[in-house]
Amino acid sequence: MAGRKKTETVEAEVVETAVVPAGKMEFRLINPTEDGFLRRIQWNKEELEAAVRAKIAGYENVVYTEENIKAAKNDRAELNKLIKAIEERRKQVKNIINKPYAVFEAELKEITALINEPVALIDQQVKAFEEKQKEEKKAAIKATYDENIGDLAEVLPFEKIFDSRYLNQTYKLATAQKEIVDKIDTVKTDLETIDSLDSKYKLNAKDVYIKTLDLSKALAENKRLADLEEKLEADKRRKAEEEAERKRQEEIRKQKEAEEQAKREAEEVERKAAEAKKAQEAAAEVEQTEPQSEMGKVIESIEKSAFAQAVAGETQATPAAHVVDPFAPREEPEQEKKYRVRFYADGTKEQLAKLVEFLNENNIKYGKIAKESK
Repeated sequence: MAGRKKTETVEAEVVETAVVPAGKMEFRLINPTEDGFLRRIQWNKEELEAAVRAKIAGYENVVYTEENIKAAKNDRAELNKLIKAIEERRKQVKNIINKPYAVFEAELKEITALINEPVALIDQQVKAFEEKQKEEKKAAIKATYDENIGDLAEVLPFEKIFDSRYLNQTYKLATAQKEIVDKIDTVKTDLETIDSLDSKYKLNAKDVYIKTLDLSKALAENKRLADLEEKLEADKRRKAEEEAERKRQEEIRKQKEAEEQAKREAEEVERKAAEAKKAQEAAAEVEQTEPQSEMGKVIESIEKSAFAQAVAGETQATPAAHVVDPFAPREEPEQEKKYRVRFYADGTKEQLAKLVEFLNENNIKYGKIAKESK
């Protein structure tokens, strides 16, 4: 659809008016008058609407497939082109209507700019006056602060309790001064409350109060520190009790081990004494049942000597004698390996006596071999 171009003109009518008297300012519309403005734009709405409806009727319930997707794109482009043509025409009409208003607006702003110059000058003086009033009001509030602060100036500086709302014109000076005095009195009372605490953490609580001017937070800090100390002390006591119990159990364990060791040593002494007694009884029995020859007497002498040495060593807990092979090369005592051998010896009385002498000189432990049953 091709749009038809239409040339529109705006005519201006010059109307003679009476001259405005000097000193009188009035803003009047000449052309058009307030009743002469365009109330409605008349255009071929019905004609265009009918044409559009006829155009889009062919697209109702249309379904495109993969085979005719190219046709769908062409139809979409044609409809978008129609929308663009209508929108461009609308913008043209808007520009025609707004053009005389744009000129009117610019001319009117030139006049208001003339007024803004003295307004800015007056505004500057008014703001300076208001700023001076604020400074005087703040000075009066500061004087009230100085009269009542006493020795709390370092704790409670003026800027900490001053509220910028006090300088608003709607905020009365008397009200601001009363609030300053009330705040100072409250701080004095709160600090006295903190000083009266029976706590080592009152200084910590006071620090919190000075930062926040909130008594509840200061008291909460005091309680937190006291609770923390109590918890640490409880942990310390618990650890001390645990350590004491550990030491007690260790002493019990050591005592029990010592008792068991003493019991084992006593049992060992009893066992050795019983073995020695049994050996002595066996030797006595042999002595009573067998006649002694000269050789037997020598051996008996050897046995008694060995038995006496064994009993003395066991009862006195002396170190055991080394038992070695008499025919082995002699070595240093700390390097010798000990052996136990069973043997018999045939020889004359003198030879056997020398054998006993050799055994004694070399600290070789010897004893009687039990008689084998026939």
